[in-house]
Amino acid sequence: MGLAERVMKLGKKLFRIQDVNGSGPMAFVSSPGLYIHVPFCPEFCSFCPYNKIKYDFKLTNRYLAALKRESDLQKNAQFSSIYIGGGTPSYDLDLLKGVVSHFREMTNGEIALEIHPADVSIKRLEEIRETGVNFVSLGIQSFDDFTLNSMGRRRQDSSVSHSSIAKTTSAGFDFVDVDLIFDYQLARRRIVEDLETAISYGPEQISVYPMMRFADTAYKNTENDPEKELEILEELEDVALSKGYTRDSLWTFKKRNEGRKYSSVSREFFMGIGTSASSFNGKEFRTNTFSLDEYFSFVDSGKLPVSKTIKMGKFSAILYYSFWALYGGRLDLRLVEEHFGRLPLRMRYLLHSAIARGYLERAKDVIKPTRIGTRKLHIVEEWLTYSFIDRIWSDLRSRARDHSVSGESVL
Repeated sequence: MGLAERVMKLGKKLFRIQDVNGSGPMAFVSSPGLYIHVPFCPEFCSFCPYNKIKYDFKLTNRYLAALKRESDLQKNAQFSSIYIGGGTPSYDLDLLKGVVSHFREMTNGEIALEIHPADVSIKRLEEIRETGVNFVSLGIQSFDDFTLNSMGRRRQDSSVSHSSIAKTTSAGFDFVDVDLIFDYQLARRRIVEDLETAISYGPEQISVYPMMRFADTAYKNTENDPEKELEILEELEDVALSKGYTRDSLWTFKKRNEGRKYSSVSREFFMGIGTSASSFNGKEFRTNTFSLDEYFSFVDSGKLPVSKTIKMGKFSAILYYSFWALYGGRLDLRLVEEHFGRLPLRMRYLLHSAIARGYLERAKDVIKPTRIGTRKLHIVEEWLTYSFIDRIWSDLRSRARDHSVSGESVL
């Protein structure tokens, strides 16, 4: 059995998903990153697996109040960063202003926002920047009309892609990330051209994700092909290197010598608020309900809206933490021991085996994945996504449909 297979077998044994009905506050030893989920979308894209609700301005004020109430229930008022995702959080500027104005004093770090290209105008970008948002991720996905149509991007075509990236990269934000998605079944040249086009506009970072075939999307009956995805990612890495960008994590490329990064998934510890938001404090991973009605009911009754949890012992928590650190490009053993204490023998053996096989390389207390190690991380990440994340989301999405009484459209 290979090392990646051994890690996946361990994960299957250790990470047990449990149903819960609300919860108390989550304790953090240090300031976590804050993730705020805004689920409202004017149109649904067929590839998107995230929790989303058809936009209804009558719900937005109540949702903002519920976010504030949930934050109060969590009893944590200091965060290392703030990340606002969705949904389409850039669509309703009044709601966005309300969210940022309430939470911005709770961090000295970046305030990051996902932006849909169809919401981009010079005036709107100025208003977004004036709220305090200084990091943005522009969800281009592609510059190619055929690819955009295959994803069900109803509000966007290639001209919107080009116009929005030109405006966003010159709008004065401290950091601009551009999101691209590729489907290995489409022509390779389209994928390479998308990356080359994004690089030509000079954003600080470009994230390139393989199309994930989640349940409840248009891709649910198709299969992924990790080997073909890896071939594409390695070709993209060569293109990026030739143009002054380096591969910073499993799926991101950033400008050479750019010290900062934009990420929603590789933060050490994070607290999520809003429907479907997840949290991790080093001992427990939990996910909120997908149902808007149930979300309101929980916070109105003084309970956190948690519906799924994975409780972790020391070894499983270190395994989870280490995977996402390596996904992000580096594992600092000093931080691991600072957070969790001395490494268990099993964890030391796993790391030693990975180094001996050439998957990882160590310089003092910092461990980084090699190129072959990055291939193994890609395989483990997709296994984790389909075995745990997709299972949790599918179940919670089904329960949300059953629970809905207000008539909101939930996907």
